[in-house]
Amino acid sequence: MDRRRVRRLGMAGFLSIWGLCCPPSPAFTQPGLNTTGASNCTEDAFDTRVQFVNGPGDSFAVVVDKRDISSHSCVFDGPMYGPTFVPDRAPDHPPFGLCYYCRDGLAKGQSPPAPPLTLNPGQVARQVFRWQTMPPNETVACFEPKWMSGPILAVTPSLLKRVCSDIEVSGFSLAQSPDNERNPAFELTSDKSRYYEGERFYVRVSPMQAGAGKAGNEESCPTLYLRERSPDGTTRIDEVQPLAFKGCPRAILGHRVGDWQSGFELDSGAGGRWAGFGEHTIEVFQLTGSPENGRLRFASSNILRFQLADPSAMPRKWGQRVKGVAADITLDKDTFRIGEDVALHMAVANFAAEVPVYSWDPLWDPCSVVTIEVRDASGSPLPASERLPNWSICSGHGFGPRPYANGKVVPLERSLGAEGWLPNHAGRYTIAVTWSPCTGPKPNGDGFGAIPSADLKPYALVHAEAAIHIVDSK
Repeated sequence: MDRRRVRRLGMAGFLSIWGLCCPPSPAFTQPGLNTTGASNCTEDAFDTRVQFVNGPGDSFAVVVDKRDISSHSCVFDGPMYGPTFVPDRAPDHPPFGLCYYCRDGLAKGQSPPAPPLTLNPGQVARQVFRWQTMPPNETVACFEPKWMSGPILAVTPSLLKRVCSDIEVSGFSLAQSPDNERNPAFELTSDKSRYYEGERFYVRVSPMQAGAGKAGNEESCPTLYLRERSPDGTTRIDEVQPLAFKGCPRAILGHRVGDWQSGFELDSGAGGRWAGFGEHTIEVFQLTGSPENGRLRFASSNILRFQLADPSAMPRKWGQRVKGVAADITLDKDTFRIGEDVALHMAVANFAAEVPVYSWDPLWDPCSVVTIEVRDASGSPLPASERLPNWSICSGHGFGPRPYANGKVVPLERSLGAEGWLPNHAGRYTIAVTWSPCTGPKPNGDGFGAIPSADLKPYALVHAEAAIHIVDSK
C-alpha cells in the first residue's frame, strides 16, 4: 500500500444531520486526535501549543508543538491523524484530502524515513499541517475554515487561512519550542481560584505594560484569543471579544464598559466550551503586527490557574426535609457590592422518599427545576423596578420530569444576575429557593420519555433560604 496516503474529509454529511438536533459549534473538549501517537502516554502528559505560519509562497501552516510535561519518556509510534475542518469544503465541491508524508517523496511500499520518536520530559514533538491558500486554476474552489479540530481545537476564523489544496500532514519530529514571549503584556485575573462545574464565570484583562493592547485603533473592538487547557490535556483556542468595551457595538448586561486603561472582562468559557474536574489554565493573546507576516506573533497574558470542583461534594446546609426530600442554597459569601453578581450553589435531593419522585431534568430543562426569588426586609418579593435586568435567557428542551433516585444529590449552578433577581440598591435581603417534586407511576424503560402530566401529582414542597447584604460600592 502506498504510504503517501490521501484521505478524504467526510464531515459535511455528518454535520448536516448532527445540526438538526445540536448547534454546529464546538463545545467542551475536542476529539482526542493524535493521542494514539504516543503509545505509552495519555494526552495529559503534554502541554500543546500552536503556531500559525505564512509561507513560503502561497502556503499556510499550522504548527502544533506537544511538550512532554510528565516525569517519563513518551514514544510516538502510533498511527497518525490529520485535522478536521468546519466547514470542510466549498459549496457544491468535494472536500480536500489529507496527504500523509507528501514531502518525503516516498514510492509505493516505502515506509516513513524517520523511526518512532521518543520524547523525554521537557522535549517537544512537532507536527505540521500545511495547505495552499491560492487555487492552482479557476476550476478549484477554496473554502474558508471557521475552526480546526485535531491535537488542538482552534476556533479562530480570523487566523485560519482559506484552504485551496489537500492538507499535508507531517510526521512527528523533535523540535525546539519557540520563545513564548513570557513577558506578559496583560494581567489575567479571576475572582476566585476555585469554581464548581456548571458555574459560569468571567476573567478580567488588565494591561501590565505601557502601550499593551493598543494595536490599531485603541477605541476599536479588540479581537483576542483565549487558550484553555483542561486536566485531561485537551486544549482549545477561541477567538473572543470583551463582554463590554468602549469600542464594541454592544455591552453584555452586568458588565462594566472597560478599555485598555481600566481593563475589561472576557467570558471564560466555563459551562459551555470546556469542563472537567481538576486544574485548568487560561491564557489570553492578542495578535501583534500584520496577519500576513511569516510567523504570526502575539502579546500574551500570564497563565491563570484555577480548580474546577465537583458540586456534589460541597458541604451544604439543607432546608427542612419534607417526606424525604430537601433543597439547599449555598453562597460563597454573604456581603456583595451593588451590581456584583451572586453565585447560587443550589442542590435538591431525594433522601428517602417512599414513592417514585419526579422533577425536571437539571441538564435539559434547568430553568424548571426550582423557583428562585429575592425578598426584602418585610418578606415581600422584590419588584422588578428594584432589580437589575436579567443577564441571560434560560431555555430548555421540554423533555418533561425525570425520576430522582433515592440518595441522589442534584447540584444546580445559577446566579441572581442571570435570573433577574439581583437587587439594584443597598439593603438586606433573603434568597428563597422552592422545589416541588411530583409523584406518579413508575415509568417503563429508562424513564427518558416525558411522563404525562395527568399521571403526576404534587408530592412535597420544600424550601431553602440564604441571607445577603448588598452594600454601596464605595
